[in-house]
Formats: sequence, structure tokens, C-alpha cells
Amino acid sequence: MLKRLATILSLIVIVVALDQYTKYWAVAALQNQPTRSYLGGSFLLLYAENTGAWGSMGSNLSDNMRFWILTVMPFVFLGGLSWYTAVSKELKPYMVACYALVIGGGLGNLIDRALYGYVVDFLWTGIPDGIGTNIYNIADVAIMLGVITLLVMHFIYERGHAVQASHDQNH
Repeated sequence: MLKRLATILSLIVIVVALDQYTKYWAVAALQNQPTRSYLGGSFLLLYAENTGAWGSMGSNLSDNMRFWILTVMPFVFLGGLSWYTAVSKELKPYMVACYALVIGGGLGNLIDRALYGYVVDFLWTGIPDGIGTNIYNIADVAIMLGVITLLVMHFIYERGHAVQASHDQNH
């Protein structure tokens, strides 16, 4: 249990620290500056204040509704996920790490929302003048890394488990 808590807290602290540091840098280096383009326009650094969620979803809601939907609900969700991650005996180590990444990323964005009323975003990747990501930040990267890794590992584990069970039945 102590090792699990150390893993959870370490990952959360690392994610929040990296997220907040890079957002601080983005405000200092990118705010009111032209977009910086790299890799032929496939990677951009640009400053944005996102009052909504992913893709500015919800930014047109009233301040009161945004507060409840984008601050209170995620706070409650992250609290529940934190508790579950800390105490559930069913979780495999990779699940604990993935959930900690999601919690850390969620907290990074909640800190912005609580302090400023918006989330600082500054990264974009894609095909120049074509399809690309929404503008995002390190907290978003941690959340997506946690979710995608959880799904991939679950698929690999479940597939491996099913293959082993089938093999055991045939022998």
C-alpha cells in the first residue's frame, strides 16, 4: 500500500509540476507573441486561454454553469478516482500509474481553472493547413497518455489472458 501511494503521489507531483512550469513558460514566452512554427508547420507553439473543456467545449456556458461542470464535477471525479486508485486491491500496477497520470493532468488543469478561470494551452500538432489537434498542454498529454496506455494495456492483457485460457482448455 505504501509503495502504491508513493507511486501515485510521485506521478501526480511530476505531472502537476511539469504542467504548471510549462504553462508559466508559455505565459512568459508566448502570450502576445506570434505563433512559433516547427517541423514545417506540423508543430506549433501558441498561447491560448481556454475557458471551456476539450476543444473549447462549454466555453459559451454561463460562468455559473462552467464553474459547476468544468470545476466542481471534475474535482469530485478526481477525488473519487484518487480514492479508488489508492484503495482498490484489484488494480494492476499499470492501472495505478495510468490513473495517476489522469489525476495529475486533471489537477494541473483544475489549478488553472481555480486560479484564472481558464486553462492555459500552447501546443498544436498536425498537418499544416489541414487536420490537427486542438490546442493542448502537458496536463492534456498526461491525461491522454494515461487513458491510451490503460486501453492498450487492458487490450493486451485481456487478449493475452484469453489466449492463455484457450490454450489451457485445449491442453
